[in-house]
Amino acid sequence: MGGNPVTPTFVSTTADTSLSAFAQAADWQCAVGGRLSGDDLYQVALVHVHAGDDLVQLRRQYPLALFVGSQKQADIDDGVDFYLDTNQHAELLPQIFKHAEAFWRKNHKVNELAHDLGQRRQRMHQLSQISLALTGQMSQQEMLHTILSEACRIAGCEGGSLFLIEKDDEQSQSLVFKLAQNEKVEFPFVETRLPLTAESIAGYVATTGYELNIRDVYRLSPDLPYKFNRSFDDQMDYRTRSILAIPMRDHRENVVGVLQFINRVHVITGAVVPFNEEIAEVLRAIASQAAVSIQKNALLEDINQLFESFVQASVKTIEQRDPSTSGHSFRVAETTVALLEALPQSSVPEFRHLHFTQEDIREVRYAALLHDFGKVGVPEATLVKANKLTDERLEIVRYRFELQKERLRRRAVEQELDLLHHTPIDQEVARRRVHRQLEKQLSVLDQYYEWIEKANKPNVLDDGEYGHLTEIRDYAFRELDGTLGSVIDDADLLALSVRKGSLTPEERRAIQSHVVYTKEFLSTLPWPPELASVPDIAGAHHERMDGSGYPEGLVGEQIPLASRVMAVCDVFDALTAMDRPYKSAMSKEVAFEILYDEARRGLLDANMVDIFIASGSYTIAKAV
Repeated sequence: MGGNPVTPTFVSTTADTSLSAFAQAADWQCAVGGRLSGDDLYQVALVHVHAGDDLVQLRRQYPLALFVGSQKQADIDDGVDFYLDTNQHAELLPQIFKHAEAFWRKNHKVNELAHDLGQRRQRMHQLSQISLALTGQMSQQEMLHTILSEACRIAGCEGGSLFLIEKDDEQSQSLVFKLAQNEKVEFPFVETRLPLTAESIAGYVATTGYELNIRDVYRLSPDLPYKFNRSFDDQMDYRTRSILAIPMRDHRENVVGVLQFINRVHVITGAVVPFNEEIAEVLRAIASQAAVSIQKNALLEDINQLFESFVQASVKTIEQRDPSTSGHSFRVAETTVALLEALPQSSVPEFRHLHFTQEDIREVRYAALLHDFGKVGVPEATLVKANKLTDERLEIVRYRFELQKERLRRRAVEQELDLLHHTPIDQEVARRRVHRQLEKQLSVLDQYYEWIEKANKPNVLDDGEYGHLTEIRDYAFRELDGTLGSVIDDADLLALSVRKGSLTPEERRAIQSHVVYTKEFLSTLPWPPELASVPDIAGAHHERMDGSGYPEGLVGEQIPLASRVMAVCDVFDALTAMDRPYKSAMSKEVAFEILYDEARRGLLDANMVDIFIASGSYTIAKAV
């Protein structure tokens, strides 16, 4: 539609007309008795109508024309602009044709302006849509594809390319050919790293920051510093003509890439034309938006990498403080993700509606990796305590036993010496009695110490018989200063009497406080919205379904779903891990029975335990 018409056209609906001769003499194009089609319809400036013509249809065909009739007739009165009897008023023909041409050209101008206005509105709408698209979350490749395809559509060009400047190392950079599109030819695209030099069109724009608008790249002066590479044209049987290459600048005005557009196509004729200033201005705006979006994506990637590095460093910090649990956080994270993803695929109705995005999975993974971070606030002696008594305390107890044995031996020697200064008796019988008593006393101490060593080993389950420890605590002897002493004190008795694990109630509270430290510490970090639940998930992995967990005693649905998943995985790994010095690794079959038992007792989510075992989620830990 529209265009810049040069010669108007005269149309007559019949072959016999006196006006056609004048039209030809005036150098108008003539279509007598025929029909026009396509854009030629808008070239018609004057139509000669006759009786029986369908004026409504003719108006639709020739919207810019004036309609003239030879004489008034009832069937053509409606819709005729004026009447002319050429036999009587032939002198009016020049004025009629002049008026028709002027009317036609004004209508053309109005239509062109309306068409241009529509195009500009469409471009503004497209720019708005691009802006909205680029503000959303999308991958780098999706974003680059959106930028290039939408820009080519707005520019009305056949193709385009996008280049980014990327670092090779601290000293050098490359121009990376990231993306190319062409609606005329199909071709396999391969991302390519190019030297960052001014020898190519894109390289020149990237290194100098200057825009290039070239009418015909085949007619570039050989004196220019850049050249056009014709290899693509030769290979694909294509002809590149006009090119517009625009630098993409970041907020510091540094060039971060180049947008290159190829062969702008005229809307009416379909011919390849140069890029005009109006289109160039729009494309500059897109290039600016593209640079901002690319920088935004790079910043988000840096932030994500920062979070990932922080998480990895935090886990390493935990493992350095507690080497005995090395690998635990990573295994729990992997099995937690595996079980979480298995829930919607199970036959359990309450889980079928679940859907987890990549951001959801990332959030749970971070929470699982950091679930034990609060252990940095637990005293190291408690954290790494393998047995009920620390090695230092057990050594003191052993020294007390040895010291008491020496006291008994010394007393036996004193008794033997005393026998020599009393009334003569059977010395040998007396000496044997002293020795038997000493051996009995030493045997009791050995038995006591054996019981202590046995009681010192932690139990995985809540069991053990510790009544004899009270007997050991009651064993007393006289110290050198005359006071009564014992081989173990009340604190030793309390520690050795622990029925499950190796921690006293006070130490267990200290260990349990790591969950509070975890949540408090993670809550101080500026998590983005998609990771905002990391502290809550990590801080609830020791809550239990019946409310007996800690630190808040949450019940059932009050516990975040991801925390309930993590609880199953955490218990399983603690049971089967081979790196715990205070216990041997359990077989998975024994561990399953313990998980089932805790589910029956209302501690763990029974459905999750079933899915964990049935789906094989636990096998992920073996591969980590």
